[in-house]
Amino acid sequence: MQAKKIGTAILVGAVMFGSIVGAGFASGKEVWFYFAQFGWVAFPMIVVAGILLFVLGFVFLEFGKKYGIESVQQMNAHLFGKFGTVAEIIFIFSNFILLSAMFAGANSLFDIVISQDFYRYASVFTAIIAVVISWLGFDKMVRVNLVVVPLMVIIILVAFVYCLGNAGGFTVPMTSGLDLLSSIIYCVMYVCSNLFFAGFIFARLGANHSRKVNMAGSAIGASFMVLCLIGMVVSIYLNPYSSMSDMPLVYIASSASHIFGVITLIVVWIGIATTAVSLVYTIAAWLERYTHSFKICSIVVCIICLIISGLGFGAIVNYCYPVLGVFGVIFMIRMVYVTHKQHKQEIPKNALKG
Repeated sequence: MQAKKIGTAILVGAVMFGSIVGAGFASGKEVWFYFAQFGWVAFPMIVVAGILLFVLGFVFLEFGKKYGIESVQQMNAHLFGKFGTVAEIIFIFSNFILLSAMFAGANSLFDIVISQDFYRYASVFTAIIAVVISWLGFDKMVRVNLVVVPLMVIIILVAFVYCLGNAGGFTVPMTSGLDLLSSIIYCVMYVCSNLFFAGFIFARLGANHSRKVNMAGSAIGASFMVLCLIGMVVSIYLNPYSSMSDMPLVYIASSASHIFGVITLIVVWIGIATTAVSLVYTIAAWLERYTHSFKICSIVVCIICLIISGLGFGAIVNYCYPVLGVFGVIFMIRMVYVTHKQHKQEIPKNALKG
């Protein structure tokens, strides 16, 4: 029984990690934007991000367990009451933008490594895979994320070792007091925006597990994130030219060898695909309440996001992610407030005496 609980906790942690590891994280672009550009302060901020991810991820899991969350509408109704519809619209809009970023990231990924016309169809291929897997149901979708964790850890470790052996120097961006304040803001935005995007998946997942399993799973997912973030930041500092690429990690891998570049392409694409699956499932599950056809909704969602992805991966990350990060912060504040308030209401008044 104990081994089963450990396995379940690892599954929960893997889903957390796999739902967050999208085009931005897996490629290294998001890592540069939110952490690496701030120099040495990136490392303590990564630790802070890990702590926030653990705490807020656990809050989401427990929130889902308490209310048996099964839909986006149900989650937002508990959080925002009569303003739940407005919250839903913002939430789904943000997920549309992020899914578009996944498809744009797939195109950029194949363009860097293969540099042939196939990259123009990479987003379509990713969309088809995301739709098909989302049709398999929530449980099957959850288990797909188990593939991501070991593969991403191995690729980042290999890239890290390569950079250590071939780097010309350790180049860290210079920072100022203003950069320190910015790094704190970006750190909070990073965690909140990711939990905002994947929140429904976490809440739905947490409904099925015990408090101890949810806590352990949240800790495992956060730990994987911290280790991978540190490895990627160090790799970028050892290979500073990579920061100018849309896909720093892929750039580093391609610099090592074409074969390693292709392997990294496949792993990063899997990271993109798993996040895309979570997003397609979330948006289609929301629309299904109004159309009563999950399959049609998932197809329409992907078509719309494929069109938006034409803006390009770099543009979406640089201009849209900060706005979505603000939405995420507001959402997290509300989540913590509601959870804390309801927890206090559950404690009998006489329990606070003496």
